[in-house]
Amino acid sequence: MAGAIEPELLKTESLPAAARSSGNATAWDLVRQGTWHFHHVGRQTHLSARRLFREACRLDPELAEAHLWLGRVSAGIVAYGWSDEPQRDIREGLDAALKAVRLDEKNPYSHYALAICSIYANAPEQAILAAEKAIEISPSFALGHLVMGMGQLFRGSASEAIAPLEHGLMLNPYDPQNFVWFNILALAYLFGGQASEALAAAIKARKIAPAWRPTHETLACCYVSLGRLPEAGSCVELMREMENPSGDALAPFRLRNPHWADEMAHLLKKAGWQR
Repeated sequence: MAGAIEPELLKTESLPAAARSSGNATAWDLVRQGTWHFHHVGRQTHLSARRLFREACRLDPELAEAHLWLGRVSAGIVAYGWSDEPQRDIREGLDAALKAVRLDEKNPYSHYALAICSIYANAPEQAILAAEKAIEISPSFALGHLVMGMGQLFRGSASEAIAPLEHGLMLNPYDPQNFVWFNILALAYLFGGQASEALAAAIKARKIAPAWRPTHETLACCYVSLGRLPEAGSCVELMREMENPSGDALAPFRLRNPHWADEMAHLLKKAGWQR
């Protein structure tokens, strides 16, 4: 079980009922149902989770967990490209996360929700501040370290992103969405001038989600950087066979760092990829 779902979720499960419920059992049950859908990563499961979290917020507006999970799922829907109106949805996520912080400012998950929503609102500096607060509250909180690294990378500090990402992955090795974190770590290494380490991280991302095309893009870039063009070409061939992702999880990264976006495009072109 511990290897099947996010370890942080297990920590929440172990909290005493008095500490984790405002008294509205129905709203709390909806949050529990929503987290199950959330961890089965997919368009329909994320949309189902959001519907459940919204209803939980409506039934019990003072339940911080309902709002922080609404923030988290909103960021995921936007990041994976499952939103028809990304600006509206990330605004909903930010509002929910801010309310979660107001309701329970000592809960690191509330600050994580604010951080991950801030990433996709193109506000990495705010994400870093929220991540710092989450880590201050709980130094061993894996998601706090992971989103700290993501914020550092997205704001253009590749070298500063590596340590928190490595630490977060060490603390939380079984999260089903670690393919995203390993891919971000690979990019941090790549743009930090450590192509061999970048390749190792990208390979770990591929092991978790072999059909996620962004990982193969990163792999191709790593192989080109190391002069291994045949392997880069193999990645490109696999990319051609894969479904085109509905969204770009790296969109804020590319927007804030056009020089890195151009470098990735150049490396992919050398690998044989034509957009």
